[in-house]
Amino acid sequence: MEYQDIQIWAVLAGLGLFLFGMFMLEESLKNLAGRTFKKFLRTHTNNSLKAVLSGTLITGVLQSSSMVSLLVMSFAGAGILGLKNGIGIILGANLGTTLTGWIVSWLGFKLDIGAVILPFIAIGGLGIIFLKSEKLSNISKLLMGFSFMFLGLNYMKNGFAEFAEHIDFSFITDKHPLLFVAFGVLLSASIQSSSASMMIFLSSLAAGVITLNQGFYLVIGGDLGTTITAIIGTINANSIKKKVGWSQVLFNVFNVMLALSFVKGYAYLIKDILKIQEDLFALVVFHSIMNLVGIILLLPFLNQFAKLLNKVISSKEKKIAKKIELADSKETHAGIAALEQECVDFIQKAIALNQHFLKLVTQTQTVDEVYFNLKQYETEIVRFYVALQQNQLSEEEANRINQLVASFRNATLSSKDLKDIKHNLDDLNKSAEDQFFSLYKEVKKNQKQFYSELIALIEHFSVSSYIDIEQLNQIQTGYYQDEVAEIYELIKESKESETDIPSLLNMVREINNSNESLLRAVNNLIAK
Repeated sequence: MEYQDIQIWAVLAGLGLFLFGMFMLEESLKNLAGRTFKKFLRTHTNNSLKAVLSGTLITGVLQSSSMVSLLVMSFAGAGILGLKNGIGIILGANLGTTLTGWIVSWLGFKLDIGAVILPFIAIGGLGIIFLKSEKLSNISKLLMGFSFMFLGLNYMKNGFAEFAEHIDFSFITDKHPLLFVAFGVLLSASIQSSSASMMIFLSSLAAGVITLNQGFYLVIGGDLGTTITAIIGTINANSIKKKVGWSQVLFNVFNVMLALSFVKGYAYLIKDILKIQEDLFALVVFHSIMNLVGIILLLPFLNQFAKLLNKVISSKEKKIAKKIELADSKETHAGIAALEQECVDFIQKAIALNQHFLKLVTQTQTVDEVYFNLKQYETEIVRFYVALQQNQLSEEEANRINQLVASFRNATLSSKDLKDIKHNLDDLNKSAEDQFFSLYKEVKKNQKQFYSELIALIEHFSVSSYIDIEQLNQIQTGYYQDEVAEIYELIKESKESETDIPSLLNMVREINNSNESLLRAVNNLIAK
């Protein structure tokens, strides 16, 4: 056997095209039906059966059970979906994802894909470039997505045809079926797509690389492997998202155990009772039946399943606001003291995030993740503030609480100002023009000094004064004026430039606004 004759690159290219096509399809459908999809999800899941049917329909359209699972986890985490109905959609998603196999087994291996797909690629590609309407552009992306999926399938099919001529699989033919289950798990987990795995299994079966019985076990493993997406989605998630994510894992484990126990019975049903003789159809029918049977068996026990998840996975959320977590909101004096300490931590976290935006520090999390955590942090504080407001407060206590809440709000606004100009900062950092890159370095140097002075004020907030804040405000105002002057000087020197000058002026103004918000936050903190 000569390995250079094996079209492994055709197989990998086909897989890449298929996954890219799925990505384009998902993105276009999300853009075309974003609000409609969310509204549908909220209004058509008010009982278990409707939730399952909705999950089946949505996944059949979007062609990605992984994406639907992550969206359901997000909706559940936001309180839009309850646990029971979220689980129902997850069950339906497992059935909906089998639609890919049906379409491909009917069309993908019977058509001259090149002749059929090329016009769609032409229309889709030209539409993306030349159509200005967002809706028409997304429709063009949808066409391209479908086209790339089938084009990728064609490459895989041809690659496996050559593969089958050179590779002898007899050395594993008589091995334990669980080997094929394990391979299906690994493949599906690696590419995080049961649909793509199914295409590989169908291509292998069509080329004669595997037998139908081996295909059954590969499909069983493929369904289990796709749960890796849900497992990843539960990392650092709140309790409801964890429960929804693990519901998919547990259902798929149950389904796999059931399918392994009755695989011969399913095969008998397909071949001898339903009289399906074509192997490709038989494999797709097996995939649909194993998921349908699992849903039918679990659906009557959805309440008990939800209760089990509630019992196994704690509903107690991990709090970010550690100081107020230990405080009793009914004790006003202690609550205000805890809120003050929390305010110090919060402003420091906001400064750290701002430093992250400006690449003055590095963190393991992305800026978007850190910003999201800051917003969650503020949410916990607002809840504590509302609880404190229920007490009988003196005028002095009420004023102090309001000052501290204003401090939190200003700190968050400071980070939002920088979040809004992150793309401008990134563009300036990548500028090929030395004078503009020098401006970026100047901004970073000024901000590094400002944050250093501000951190010192916060660490000694009990002895800091308005005079200290005013002095720092004058310094940062000087930085802003110098940066604006430098930009105007650059305009004189550079008649033609790749850099958007109005965006630069907006950028330094937003940095100034961010600094002023931080100073107001500290001002609110030290006010007595």
